[in-house]
Amino acid sequence: MKLKITLLAITLFTGLMTVNAQTDKQMQTLFDKGEITYGGYGGTRVAFSSFAGHDTWLVGGRGGAIFNNSFVIGGAGYGIVNSPKFVNVVENEVAYLEGGYGGMLLEYILMPHKLVHLSFPLVIGAGGLLYSDTPATGGTDIGQSILANTAFFVVEPGVELELNVVKFMRLSVGATYRYASGIDLPNTSSTAFNGLSGTFSLKFGKF
Repeated sequence: MKLKITLLAITLFTGLMTVNAQTDKQMQTLFDKGEITYGGYGGTRVAFSSFAGHDTWLVGGRGGAIFNNSFVIGGAGYGIVNSPKFVNVVENEVAYLEGGYGGMLLEYILMPHKLVHLSFPLVIGAGGLLYSDTPATGGTDIGQSILANTAFFVVEPGVELELNVVKFMRLSVGATYRYASGIDLPNTSSTAFNGLSGTFSLKFGKF
């Protein structure tokens, strides 16, 4: 009787080990030794937005490393290029808005091998804004006097519709929502830089 029990136990143990081994072969884990693909891109972005009701254009660049064709880690930075004009915000003087922001870029690209697909970028970082007495000329601040300035923290999630133009180039249009915290400018709402932006982007790289 004891021999039969022993043989049964050995049989059950052997069967469980076999099933476990087969399961292990099929199981995929976070740290499994599967092949990871790498790529990267850099490109430009133009955004139409607003600040305290004034039309605002921002131009900048972004880029990063791409893992498994879908996950991007990198950086981004954008600056105001049209210097919106304000009246009576600083001691009854005419003032022009300048500034920008940037930070870490995280992005997920959904079905990247499809001709048209979606991507979901997220920028987390910081920036600065200022009122000056003259608009920036040619991207410089020569001859400007700063009337007021502020720093802020920014979070900007978005969604983009991308088109694979050629293997190394993508074109996208989309929308983002910018949340800027900590803005402190005279006679200006602390939420003046919060809001939606429409975007147009070009990406160049190995996707």
